[in-house]
Amino acid sequence: MRLQERALTPYTPEQIARLRFQDLQVGDRFDLGERTLTAAEMIEFAARYDPQPFHLSDEGAQSHPLFERMSASGWFSALILQSLIADFWKRTKVRGLAGAGIDEIRWVTPIYAGETLHCEMEIQMLRASASRPERGLMTMRNTVSKADGRLATVLNITGVFAIHGEAAR
Repeated sequence: MRLQERALTPYTPEQIARLRFQDLQVGDRFDLGERTLTAAEMIEFAARYDPQPFHLSDEGAQSHPLFERMSASGWFSALILQSLIADFWKRTKVRGLAGAGIDEIRWVTPIYAGETLHCEMEIQMLRASASRPERGLMTMRNTVSKADGRLATVLNITGVFAIHGEAAR
């Protein structure tokens, strides 16, 4: 599956730095950056959190019907994506207060060491809380794609955010 080509929201770095929750719109799309995973970090993560043979070595992946060689744990790709999401919000005035849930997580295509991954976020839902108007809910569709455009990971998450300057505690 290839990621559908759609334009990113044309914010300058200065506009990103001033961005608040109330400035966001459904459909806004942001570039979260790129990351190239190394075999060493993939193995380190898998050994600790997802020790399946196909995440630990090429030899362990040889007998598996889905992988060409050692692949990154899907959980690792989700955590890399979450880190890039957090880094993006730190460059803005948008303040997250809590996670509200994961609506979808999909591992579409295996990720291999040395591949450069591109990550993007699209705002899918925004609304003020009915009971706490100083807080808002936002659903974000976050994607990891490979250099050739193939979709690798999808992570749809909803978070609670401050509106009107409430600081994260």
